[in-house]
Amino acid sequence: MNHAVYVDADRWKRELAARGLPIAHGKLGGIGRASIARKEIFDLGDQTPTPANAFQLFYYSLAWGLGTRAPRLHQRLDGLAAHQEKAGHQLASAWTLVQDGAPLRDAYRSLTTDRGAGRIPWFGPAFSTKFLYFAQGSSIDPKHLILDQVVSKNLRMDAWPQAPTAGWWPETYERYCKLLGRWADQAAERLNGARPVRADEIEMTLFRRQRPSL
Repeated sequence: MNHAVYVDADRWKRELAARGLPIAHGKLGGIGRASIARKEIFDLGDQTPTPANAFQLFYYSLAWGLGTRAPRLHQRLDGLAAHQEKAGHQLASAWTLVQDGAPLRDAYRSLTTDRGAGRIPWFGPAFSTKFLYFAQGSSIDPKHLILDQVVSKNLRMDAWPQAPTAGWWPETYERYCKLLGRWADQAAERLNGARPVRADEIEMTLFRRQRPSL
C-alpha cells in the first residue's frame, strides 16, 4: 500500500484549468512534485460513486499510472473534456458496478468495448483497469487488477505464452484477474498461513519482474 509514484501537481493544475475541467483536490491540487501512494487512491475509492467523485478518482488513477513525465497528458485530458458530462456518468457507473460486486468482465466492459477499445477517448484498457482497481476501495482484497503492456508481456515469458499485449477483451481481462487470484491463494498456502497474499502483490511482482521494451 506504500508503493508510491511522483506526480507534477503544478502541471495537472494548469492542464485542468486550461480545459475547464473540475479542479483536483488533495495532493494533486497542491504545489510542485507530490508522492501519491496506492493507499491514498484506494481511500478515494471508499467514497460514494458520483460523477464529481469519479473525476477525482480518474485524475488520481491516471496520474499514478503516468508518473511525473505524464506522456500525452494533454491528449488524454482533451478526450475527457470533450465528453465531460458523459464521461463523468460512465466513470461513476463503472465504479458502482465494482462496489456492487458485478462480474469482472461487466465492470471492465462498462469502460471498454468488446474489442478492448476505451469508451472514453485516450482512456484505454490499461488505464481503465487502474480505475477499476482503485474503485474497489481500501476495505477489501482486490479482485479487479491492473493490466498493462509490461505485465502482459511478462506473463508471456513462461505463464501465458499467447497473452495479448494490448486491447484486452472483457473475457480475457476476467481470465487474467482470476489467474492472479489463484496464484495469490497458492502463494499464501506456501507460507503455511503466515499471512494472506493479495492478488495485487502478484501484479506488482509481474510488473517489476522485467521491463521489456514496448
